[in-house]
Amino acid sequence: MFSDFKEECRARILRHFPERQIYLRTQSEVKYYHLSTRLQASLVAAISLMALWCIFTIGNVIWGYNPFSSSAKQLRVQEASFERDLAEERAKLQNTQLMLAQQKESFEKIARSFEQKHEAISQILDVPHSSEETQINPNHAKYANQRILMNPHIRDPFPRESLRDFVTPQHDENTQVDRFLVNLGESQNTVLKTAELDMLDDIERKRAIIRSTKIDLNDILEASPYGKGGPSAVEKGNASLTSGQFMPRMETVKARTSEAQSLNAALAAMPLALPIDDDHYETSRYGMRPDPFTKRPTFHAGLDYGSFKNARIVATSDGIVTMAGRNGGMGKMVEIDHGHGFKTRYGHMSKLNVKRGQRVTKGQKIGGMGSTGRSTSTHLHYEVYFQGRTVDPSNLIKAGQYVQ
Repeated sequence: MFSDFKEECRARILRHFPERQIYLRTQSEVKYYHLSTRLQASLVAAISLMALWCIFTIGNVIWGYNPFSSSAKQLRVQEASFERDLAEERAKLQNTQLMLAQQKESFEKIARSFEQKHEAISQILDVPHSSEETQINPNHAKYANQRILMNPHIRDPFPRESLRDFVTPQHDENTQVDRFLVNLGESQNTVLKTAELDMLDDIERKRAIIRSTKIDLNDILEASPYGKGGPSAVEKGNASLTSGQFMPRMETVKARTSEAQSLNAALAAMPLALPIDDDHYETSRYGMRPDPFTKRPTFHAGLDYGSFKNARIVATSDGIVTMAGRNGGMGKMVEIDHGHGFKTRYGHMSKLNVKRGQRVTKGQKIGGMGSTGRSTSTHLHYEVYFQGRTVDPSNLIKAGQYVQ
């Protein structure tokens, strides 16, 4: 039975696709092409498949995408989303109103607790005035803990004052609570304003010291783990704080405290001290000079100090020794990483008292003066690097005269 069906199909195919020959005559030349039954059937099948695929694709384009149906569905989804957001906002508003009502009811109960908080805050913010100026004694102001001795000369275009003026609210002092709140608010304002002014003075002094090194303050603070920023010292008077806004003022003082900490960290990292703890004299400055060997103009990337052999060479700030050994023309050299982008180098030493990876402190002896490497006589070659570039060490040493 299957063979009969097969023969019938074969007969049908041969009937519809008999072998054909196509003759092409060009002048006296005749060519012909033979089209077999299999080739004809294959061509018809391929054309049919392509036609079916085109019909299927056109159908999907026509019936599969309805812009009107899509827009309506999208509108319904957006409407549901807006309704959910509106419900959430209404719930938040109700919660806020409930909280305000509860705070209003319990206000008189917690008012007296502010007095205890005020006493604690007064102790925390008891910042001593540091306006007394102490003259420098070069024999004693050497290696200590970065205490500011005197203010560098700066021109401040605005007087030092608090960011905003306090406004004492007007209360009806018919009740004991009202009188208590007025007195408490005035006392809190006085404490915070005094603390903030002292903090401003301290911050500006430190900023002035750093600016006197001729290194951009923002570049130094960017390398600080504390970051940088803080409110501007010239804004004032546009918005007043009432005694009821005590906590925002507290946050401002905390922000200034954080800024002062970042400046303290920067000052502690800056190499502001002299690199020699013995009698010495300066033999060559930073900048262009005649080379001591070739006599040609050459850039000198540091300061040279002369003294006797094995004079004490000390670290100019706390840090970690990143190199201790011979380094070409520098001879026996020590390099210290102080953080905040600062590094110092001490060259031509006769002996070294530290090794790589060792942590050193400001004023610690790291070696003795010598004449190793490319040197004409006993001296120290001292370099300061900030973010990979040399800077004039004399500017930092001058700024170091304002701290101890």
